[in-house]
Amino acid sequence: MKYFLTLLSLILVVSFANAQNSQSIHEYQLNYYNSLANSTAEHYESTIQPASGVYHEKSGCQLNKVVYGWHPYWVGSVYQNYNWDLLSHFSFFSYEVNTADGEPITTHGWSSSAAVGAALASGNTKVTLTVTLFSDHATFLSNPTAQQTLISNLINLVQSRGAHGVNIDFEGLPSSYKIEFAYFMVNLCNQMHSAIPGSEVSTVLYAVDWNNVFDFSLMEPAVDHYIIMGYAYYYQGSSSTGPCDPLYHFGSSYNYTLSKSITYYLDKGCPKQKLIMGLPYYGYQWPTTSTSIPSSTTGSGTAKTYRQVRNNSSGNYSAANHYYDNESYTDIYSFNDGGNYQCFITEEEGFRKRLEHINTTDIGGIGIWALGYDDGYNDFWNAIDDYLTDCYKDSCSNDIHDFGGPLKNYYNNEDYIWTIAPDSASSLTFDFSFFDLEANWDYLYVYDGADVNAPQISGSPFTGLVGPGVFTSSTGAVTFRFYSDVATVNPGFIATYNCSYDQSVGITTQQDEFSIFPNPASDYITVFSRNISSEFEVIIVDVSGKIVLRKTTQNNASLDVSSLANGYYFIGSYSNNNRLIPFVKD
Repeated sequence: MKYFLTLLSLILVVSFANAQNSQSIHEYQLNYYNSLANSTAEHYESTIQPASGVYHEKSGCQLNKVVYGWHPYWVGSVYQNYNWDLLSHFSFFSYEVNTADGEPITTHGWSSSAAVGAALASGNTKVTLTVTLFSDHATFLSNPTAQQTLISNLINLVQSRGAHGVNIDFEGLPSSYKIEFAYFMVNLCNQMHSAIPGSEVSTVLYAVDWNNVFDFSLMEPAVDHYIIMGYAYYYQGSSSTGPCDPLYHFGSSYNYTLSKSITYYLDKGCPKQKLIMGLPYYGYQWPTTSTSIPSSTTGSGTAKTYRQVRNNSSGNYSAANHYYDNESYTDIYSFNDGGNYQCFITEEEGFRKRLEHINTTDIGGIGIWALGYDDGYNDFWNAIDDYLTDCYKDSCSNDIHDFGGPLKNYYNNEDYIWTIAPDSASSLTFDFSFFDLEANWDYLYVYDGADVNAPQISGSPFTGLVGPGVFTSSTGAVTFRFYSDVATVNPGFIATYNCSYDQSVGITTQQDEFSIFPNPASDYITVFSRNISSEFEVIIVDVSGKIVLRKTTQNNASLDVSSLANGYYFIGSYSNNNRLIPFVKD
């Protein structure tokens, strides 16, 4: 009998008594679904159906960053709603290793999964098999025969499906086996690359590497990607509520963040373009002592998927219960439902800020735990399209700050270079409202141009309390380099910028046969597309990149913009390759 179940009715609805607080979300969810009957992909592909009405229109933009998504066997047929054009890697989860001999405890239906078949057929997405091992590492890493069995099995399994490689998810590694793990990775990579030319091998990194277990000097250059599991900063067993993926500082003492993890691994020797930041498509909800944020917890947290929060069947995830933390860029729902609860999760605006940081640090891309947890909503796909493809454009007006966030200290051992170059800008004006670096040890370099070969502005590099102040570039690009040494951190810097254009916006603006008029406009604009005769979706984006209006309209119909604040915006249609044209509201 076929049971038409929703994915959300199965995600983390029970608690485990056996040391759940020490388990990652990967291990915790795998244990839960393994405890149920029929733990194979084929079973769930016949019982878990995708959300209806989901449509991805090809944008015409090409990924220029890695988007590495884990597909747990239990998400079923929701793969039918994946946007393959925006997914560079699909990793089936998982091959569970028998530590005694390297054979699989189970592969959960890798050989027959329809999801794997769909990913292979997409023509755009590389397919890998995740390998999991969460305990008894010593038995496996001290047994060369078991290691070789695993490597041979993985090569055969990847070849049998015409796939592209493997992802190694070994968690809880003891520091005493740091060298053995590194050599295992090198051996696996060398054999996989030799047997399957063009194949890729990746491994996970921990949000916080408490035991210093990753030796990049040995693993390089064999390993292709390193994926930070950037979602364990606050976890099921946390004694206080907080974001599982804070972009920057949250709270006053515990300051481990996505930003700090990137800095840490780059400083340890991980190559920038191989470093991938895994992001959660879920958050945690805890019972709490009060509704004050943050609050002490009174029990273990439960994972809530993005889809579950957006569906809001409980009514608890409402605007009235919503708060936004401007330090960690996290959405928070605090409410009473027969008791006090708080749910911390990253929604669209915070997700876009994380992608912006990926671009600023120029690391290799993002990972997703887990594909399908946003099924029914395109918010994250749209953000990926906007930020991680060749269609990305810098905003004409935005704020910048150090990598400790807008309100907290930066970190030690930072060395980042980034360029701001809005499309068609003739110059940029920056206003540094705050500046405080460790004098004569930490520096901000400012270059009047598109790279560090451009001349520095007067006074650069800046240190101590003397910052750039207000300056205007002579070109449409400004490049920054921020450097901090190994000790002592200060509050950093905050600035805003705006760009100027040689030509003002015309009365009618046209791009790729998409036009609007009048422009500027006060209350209504008419939108026209030459190559679309039916309804199409229009978006208006502010200068920070935030979508402020999204509406389906008819061709040559009036669009009400009276609710927008006066200022500069960009408007476009997803049906027109997602390109945007400038628009002024007056």
